[in-house]
Amino acid sequence: MRMSKDFLLPLRKLHGYIHEQKMFLNEQRKIKKKYTALIKSKFGHNPRCVFLVLTPEHDNMGDHAIAYAETRILNSANIDYIEISGQELELLQSYRLLNIMNGRPILINGGGNLGSIWFNIEQLIRDVIIRNPKSSIAILPNTIYYENNDFGKSEFLKSQDIYDHHNNLLLYAREQVSYNIMKSAYKNVKLIPDVVLSLDMSDNKIDRDGCLLCLRHDREKTLTDMDEDIIIRQVERMFGNNYTRTDTCIGVYISKDNRGVELSKKIQQFKSAELVITDRLHGMIFAAITGTPCILIDSKSPKIKGCYEWLKTLEYIHFVNDISQINDIYKSIPKREYNYNNEHLKPYFDILIQDISNILEGI
Repeated sequence: MRMSKDFLLPLRKLHGYIHEQKMFLNEQRKIKKKYTALIKSKFGHNPRCVFLVLTPEHDNMGDHAIAYAETRILNSANIDYIEISGQELELLQSYRLLNIMNGRPILINGGGNLGSIWFNIEQLIRDVIIRNPKSSIAILPNTIYYENNDFGKSEFLKSQDIYDHHNNLLLYAREQVSYNIMKSAYKNVKLIPDVVLSLDMSDNKIDRDGCLLCLRHDREKTLTDMDEDIIIRQVERMFGNNYTRTDTCIGVYISKDNRGVELSKKIQQFKSAELVITDRLHGMIFAAITGTPCILIDSKSPKIKGCYEWLKTLEYIHFVNDISQINDIYKSIPKREYNYNNEHLKPYFDILIQDISNILEGI
């Protein structure tokens, strides 16, 4: 038996589309009203105000430490800010409202966000740049890494085209390899350390006990299971069973509001260790700023060894190429209390503050 044709299907589809558009526009108006009111309030109260965007609300404490350090830097310079997290930015993007910031200064959160490893973030950064052509935009200290394949090469070319079409875009590289790549590709690039290195949390000493093993298990991981076994055997020779596994990704949602509390917990964990062994960039940095002896293992991105260069003069932070040397390296570290010394880095952060101030003066 032949089924009769549904002549009303196109009409129902049209009706559904119109209904969805109405819902979309209503929600778009609500979101626009909310952010417009926030912008008027903040910028009206303090003209020295910027957007700080793409900050984390995920579980990576390294990214949260970056955002925390950035806000500390802004506060120290009496620069107010509207913080828009990555999740909020995606919401604005989905409702075609990224241009609500257009004409206002925008600071894009630092980290390891540029390139093809975390490609969804790269795409979001591109969209912020495209939708805000009248804004002065600064991409805070970042690592750039495009994979050496057809995809990585083609996407790098796309980013170059988008970035270089913006008239007021400044990029900061947080290590030399990224600086060289950015400098060859973009017009306005400076070298500034990872902003977490502006923090000093080595005071208020607490008792140290055991080893903290902070190894990554995401797409940037390069250690094999056999490598980890070699590391564990050395740890057990040095500390017996007195070691703890941890990660800078803690597996729970962290909001902007409880960032400080969770970061404090993680910092305390590092401060209580006799030794940190890590292939995490911020595992090394947390050890450095807390005065904790650390052995750093290389990883996929150039950020690990590159950022170590800022800290190589610290006698309690060591980079290792051969994981079988961990035991010997630990024995060579003088057993005493350490204070973090970042005096040689402060001029770089002064440059960052001055650049942001110059952007505000040019408005």
